[in-house]
Amino acid sequence: MEQLKQLELPPKPVEPDPSECCNRGCERCVYFYYEEAVQRWEEKVARLQSSSCAAE
Repeated sequence: MEQLKQLELPPKPVEPDPSECCNRGCERCVYFYYEEAVQRWEEKVARLQSSSCAAE
């Protein structure tokens, strides 16, 4: 667990403010983009963590 503290992870995407959504049910809502960004972030963090563990 100590090694994860030393691993520099990218910042997690910031959730959109509720005022950024127009509430019209847009196909590509700001929350859709946020969820995509979180998924990419989680994948990147997992890759970094696994490569960090493999390097030891």
